[in-house]
Amino acid sequence: MRRKTPPLRKKVKKLEEVPKVDRVKERDFFLKNTHKAMSIGRQGRVQVEDIVFLIRKDPRKFARVKDLLTMNEELKRARKAFDEANYGS
Repeated sequence: MRRKTPPLRKKVKKLEEVPKVDRVKERDFFLKNTHKAMSIGRQGRVQVEDIVFLIRKDPRKFARVKDLLTMNEELKRARKAFDEANYGS
């Protein structure tokens, strides 16, 4: 079976539907916070702890990041358990 539209193209189409002003705001937000994070921790490197530190006062963003980090840890454990079950330890 062949998909009609590859998933990547769907994402690009959705992104193109977002008004340019919103994309510029998002880009500026990420750039500004990336630069801030680089100045907080080790110079020239962005670490998870630096991002968490920056957003700690915004409950909505903090909760989302916390959820994503928890999900990431759960996925790591699941992959490890799957690999051990299939390939041994």
